[in-house]
Amino acid sequence: MKKPFFFFLLSGTWFSGVAQTQLKADENTDTTQSLEQVVVQSFGYNAHPARVPAAVSYLSAPDLNRFNGNDFVAAVNTAPGVKMDERSPGSYRLSIRGNLLRSTFGVRNVKVYWNGIPFTDANGNTYLNQIAFQNIGSMEILKGPSGSRYGAGTGGVLLLQSERLQDTGMGVRVHAAVGSYGMFTGGGRLALNNSSAQHLLSYSHQQSDGYRNHSRLVRRVADYSGVYQLSPSQKLHTHFFYSNLYYQTPGGLTQQEVAVNPRLARPGAENQQAALYLKTLYAGVSHEARIGNHWSTTTSVYASNTRFKNPTIRNYERKTEQGAGGRLEAAYSNKEWKLVAGGEFQHSFTNAGVYGNAGGVRDTLQSQDEISSTLYNIFVQGDVTLKQWLFSAGVSYNSGTYRFRRANIPGFEQQYRQFKPDLIPRIAVHRRVGKYVNLYAAVSKGFSPPSIDEVYASDAVFNQNLNAEQGTNYELGVKLLPVNNVFWGELAVYYYRLNETIVSRRDSTGGDYYVNAGTTDQWGVESALNYLALNQPNRWLSYVKCWTSITLTHARFVDYQKAQGDFDGNHLTGVPSQVVQTGVDVKTRNGITATVSHAFTGSIPLNDAGTFVAPHYNRLFARMDYTLPAKGKMKSALYLTWEKSFNNPFGLGNDLNAAVNRYFNPSAPWQITGGVVLKFRY
Repeated sequence: MKKPFFFFLLSGTWFSGVAQTQLKADENTDTTQSLEQVVVQSFGYNAHPARVPAAVSYLSAPDLNRFNGNDFVAAVNTAPGVKMDERSPGSYRLSIRGNLLRSTFGVRNVKVYWNGIPFTDANGNTYLNQIAFQNIGSMEILKGPSGSRYGAGTGGVLLLQSERLQDTGMGVRVHAAVGSYGMFTGGGRLALNNSSAQHLLSYSHQQSDGYRNHSRLVRRVADYSGVYQLSPSQKLHTHFFYSNLYYQTPGGLTQQEVAVNPRLARPGAENQQAALYLKTLYAGVSHEARIGNHWSTTTSVYASNTRFKNPTIRNYERKTEQGAGGRLEAAYSNKEWKLVAGGEFQHSFTNAGVYGNAGGVRDTLQSQDEISSTLYNIFVQGDVTLKQWLFSAGVSYNSGTYRFRRANIPGFEQQYRQFKPDLIPRIAVHRRVGKYVNLYAAVSKGFSPPSIDEVYASDAVFNQNLNAEQGTNYELGVKLLPVNNVFWGELAVYYYRLNETIVSRRDSTGGDYYVNAGTTDQWGVESALNYLALNQPNRWLSYVKCWTSITLTHARFVDYQKAQGDFDGNHLTGVPSQVVQTGVDVKTRNGITATVSHAFTGSIPLNDAGTFVAPHYNRLFARMDYTLPAKGKMKSALYLTWEKSFNNPFGLGNDLNAAVNRYFNPSAPWQITGGVVLKFRY
């Protein structure tokens, strides 16, 4: 218990410092408007993050553009408590508060919405790698169980927003960049807007040869977003995209192979043409309406079609997935209280075939399966404001059903797995202290059925014994609005006890399967601080901001035994104990913007036994942008980025509980990117 005690001691010191800051700030009543004009939608509050009684990280467009402009990995990792991995170019994992051990690949146990529309499908999977960097304008990350509003899940919620549309006129933007290891990205967008409608059409192409052998990536994304003002009280949003993604999978290496040459692919990966082909068409529509002064509704529907091919060393998987669903929210609000009720329904049908792999070509059929998934939740949330206090309570009712049939076996009886419907409550209280300090406390329950890729993993077995995860999270936090427009930040302290923890396994052939592994105890401290050292637009050096984020985690297995031994007390697989990010943003009057940042990630256990550990690593990032003087209706900018690791070889996404000790996916020790952006406004 020493580390949990240290966490709360540290948090007490932070709270004390904030209280002193508040006393000093109250002496100055001539405080100007907050620098951070941020409004988040988390839990439906439509407020500044400091006014939300939950741990929410907001990444704006400038935050996302601090790094190479090709992917989200480095930017997302600046959010405390959040870790995004890249096993190889195009292969992402996302962890919020240590939920990574379920994700051998892909994004699981994190609910994702795109412009308020469900993006995570009924199978429980999120193809985050389908989205191009240029498609996203901002992110909100809710940390911890948020099922009272967003349904099943124990990790958290990711809310993606497209780039904001300009109000009127026409605009064109073209961008291109080249970089290390054959990287090229390019594309453009066209915006057409008038008083009643806004349209944004974009296309992005990205390719890279990769640092390792057999790690090529090609991604093409076409996207359309539209906003239609139907009446003064009604608005219609439309979102469509088509994504065509291909990336090679080099596979994990042993320590001995890494020592010989970290750029190697796993033996057999090249001969078997191991890769992933993913094509998706997604369409979503949402309607907002205000009825009188107090009522409002938001209704959204979506449909998607995905074609998936995955030749691997052991087999060749081919599947199609069709999905559809919708979400409805109805709200009544006045000055003192607000009540929101709604629901969400999703259905997916998957036809999956597993074949032999003959050098990247489909061979003999091994299994042909049909899988359907149905998920729904009904929720209600009430908020009451009494002077400086906000009281919030919400609950959702969740149900999920999977059906499985092996179509290539005549007379095969359909198998059925229904997860017992469960209530997911959340209670929170928020207190404003003076102008700047905001305190909150929350208790929430987490409930997360396994995804289809966990029930029906790459071993092609329908696992009817896998149970849903359940847990309870206790959290305290303090959030500081900008004091004298100079200093702001936040701190969250939490304890999360998770039962029926789902962990990954690999059989001797490299096939994945999943089991429930008892209980985990997770204590954590998350902190983000910002200091605006200079903000004088008339000076040559006009802007200097220092920022840092710190994540401290004490996560352990409890009541976890298996045939290989007793793992009680072992570190939670895939979770570093310390992550520290620091940086400085600088602007000059003549169009130069620069940022330099450093990231430290502590050692990471790679298996449940703790016998394989990825060592800690340090990375340095730098970026400089130069905006040239405008020429008529054209604006242009040049940028150069550089990133370097000081602990090589290192991996941004090593494998967990890997077979035959193939844990390591080495990442590039350094990268350089240079690009140009042209903008035309009419």
